[in-house]
Amino acid sequence: MRPAGGAMPDKTYELGTAAVSLGPRPYVQESASRSGMLWLSADASRRVTFTGITAFDRNAAAFGVATRFHVIRADRFALSPEVAAGYAFGALLLPVAVRIVDQTWLYASPRLGTFGRDLSFGAPVGLSVRIWDGFFLRSEAQLSWPDFKYYNRRLHLAFGVAAQW
Repeated sequence: MRPAGGAMPDKTYELGTAAVSLGPRPYVQESASRSGMLWLSADASRRVTFTGITAFDRNAAAFGVATRFHVIRADRFALSPEVAAGYAFGALLLPVAVRIVDQTWLYASPRLGTFGRDLSFGAPVGLSVRIWDGFFLRSEAQLSWPDFKYYNRRLHLAFGVAAQW
């Protein structure tokens, strides 16, 4: 839910929230689950962004931090490798984003990390659309494979809002 490249050129901070639906695994009788997430990002410099992230549902909450390095931050393209760690997870990410028009970005953020104690690969793709000044609507879809087992594959769908200042 956080495209590569960080905040807009005249902004330093971003606060966002999203609702997430985690689909059931194939071959398993289970329902989709719902959760939420909240993040606060701060551009420490033009090249580095720090983020605090929390995810929560009715039964639990988890917190983590991330550091993103803006290797390429051009007018229409961004590449920003990231390291993230928190309660029961760690990940290496390779976010990329392409600006379509205005501050509308199409982005992907392949990640290799843990899902609990299992190694997991995720491939999120999203769209971030500026609706007014520093306010954005975001949507994202991701397939993930905990422990690289086909029967663990899950579809994540997320919709959120973010404000930059």
